[in-house]
Amino acid sequence: TDNRVVIAGTGGELEDDANLTFNGSTLSVGVDLDVDGHTELDNVNISGVTTVAGNIDANGDLDVDGHTNLDNLSVAGVTTFTGGITASGSLNLSGDLDVDRHTNLDNVSVAGVTTFTGAIDANGDLDVDGHTNLDNVDIAGVTTTSGLLDINAGGQANTFKVEDLTDNRVLIAG
Repeated sequence: TDNRVVIAGTGGELEDDANLTFNGSTLSVGVDLDVDGHTELDNVNISGVTTVAGNIDANGDLDVDGHTNLDNLSVAGVTTFTGGITASGSLNLSGDLDVDRHTNLDNVSVAGVTTFTGAIDANGDLDVDGHTNLDNVDIAGVTTTSGLLDINAGGQANTFKVEDLTDNRVLIAG
């Protein structure tokens, strides 16, 4: 073609003035390569930084060794993690979260109705603000109420200590 210089090397390889070499089995380009149109590469080994300006459509497995920084990731289908997952920002779930093993959650805020089907073991203080409906309560240990204890259906006690009764005071029921 016009303005192309092809030089035959001493070992029979071809070389031209644009750093293009071919030794019979390997074609090497020593400068930037700009390919317009469809390009099919069967086996590619890339070292160094590679920038792709358009979309990448990987129809097979993608194996990444080393750090991967993804600005925006959308995953459709089942996702399996074999190591720990660290979320340094908020984690928003739009579906169910199924956890089969022990999970340590340091600070959890739940808005809306939360249903537990198994036992709940609270090893620390339980602070409930608002109305609490408990069907059956079994209390082991001292129980302190700071307000009136209203027992509408009656009460039963083996012993009962009333602190404001004084000596020789007569209690009249009825």
